[in-house]
Parts: sequence; structure tokens; C-alpha cells
Amino acid sequence: MESQYERDFYGWTQWQIEVLATRKVSQLDWQNLQEELQALGRQEYRELVSRLTVLLGHLLKWEYQPENRSRSWFLTIREQRRAINRHLYRNPSLKSRIVDALEDGFEAGVDLALRETNLPLRTFPEQCPYEFEEAIADKTICDTSKDWA
Repeated sequence: MESQYERDFYGWTQWQIEVLATRKVSQLDWQNLQEELQALGRQEYRELVSRLTVLLGHLLKWEYQPENRSRSWFLTIREQRRAINRHLYRNPSLKSRIVDALEDGFEAGVDLALRETNLPLRTFPEQCPYEFEEAIADKTICDTSKDWA
């Protein structure tokens, strides 16, 4: 027989909220709650990696294809930097995963740069050439001497 969790996830969440609100801890679905909380944590990490992927891919394009720099690239870099900073502000514990996230984001960022340029794989470094703080800092790496705004 299917549980409410399997049958109606939304209904299950509402039931768990009610049980928590009324402090009826004996009625909590502990196993599924644990799994869902772990999934939420993984989702926050994936969000960080996703944003880093876009940022690093555009930084690579910016650096290795300067003749194609555009306002769009500039604005994407700016947007991702801000989003990463907001995400870390709201999830400060993710800072302990920066090294992993930067590595994961760089691998996918190289793929993004490969898809969006005609450059061969050997063009790009094997390891991320950017320190995290450098990559997310406004006015670094990205040429601000042009009026992209």
C-alpha cells in the first residue's frame, strides 16, 4: 500500500507542517523528512554550482575570445556574481563547500564555453585559473574599461 508521501507529495508536506505546528512529533514521517531535508541541502549546493558554471563559462569566453566580448557577456557575468553572493548570504554554510563547487562549476563551465565558442578544448586550462573571491568580485577579470552598461 502506498504511503501519503508516495501518493500525494504536496498533501504529505502539508500534513508534516501541521504535525510540526502542533508538536505531534510521534506522527512525523521521520524517514521521508530526513530524505527531503537532505535533498533540499543538495539542491542548494546544485544551485551554487549552476551559477558558478554560468559565471566561469562566461569568464572563460571573456578571457579566451576577447574579440567577441559583448554587453550580454558582461551582464551575464555581473548577474551571476550577484546571484552567487546572494545565495551565499542566504546559505552561509555553503562556504564550506566552495572548493568543491568551484571545481564542479569549472568543469561544466568549460563545457559551456566549448558549446558557445569555436575554440578547441586544449584552449582552456585543465584546472580553474580563478580563485573563488577573484571570480565573484566585481571589477576583476571582466574588462570594465568599456562602457558595457
